[in-house]
Amino acid sequence: MKKMKRTCLIFAICIISFSWVNAQEQHDRFQKIEAAKVAYITKELALTPDEAQRFFPVYNQYEKELREIFRRKRFENEKNGNPKPRPKRGELEYDTDVLNLRKQYNKRFSVILDESRASRYFEVEREFREQLFNQLRKRRDKTNSKNDQ
Repeated sequence: MKKMKRTCLIFAICIISFSWVNAQEQHDRFQKIEAAKVAYITKELALTPDEAQRFFPVYNQYEKELREIFRRKRFENEKNGNPKPRPKRGELEYDTDVLNLRKQYNKRFSVILDESRASRYFEVEREFREQLFNQLRKRRDKTNSKNDQ
């Protein structure tokens, strides 16, 4: 009985350790992606150091509010137990929330940047996301082709 308890304890410690390491790796990956995104935005919008210093706190708040919308959407999907997410509120209502948030922050970005660069931010954000997805797809395809050999 003691041996079984010890084995279970060791097993539990291993699982917890693995989970912590995995969470740390995910956090590190997220930080690297976020740093690359900041560099890309800075370059593409040609931000001066002064503009960057004023822009990124507003950008961080925008990202926080955007993540909250997606978190609410995901939570509602999980709460409903739907394998294929279908929120109670409806897809269009979440899209409306995102659009309203973008409009609000476009105005706030315009105070810091000129109007054209403030509007361009959303294009730059989409371009970065597309490049990231393409890189991930290439890595996955490369991995899959190695596994097929």
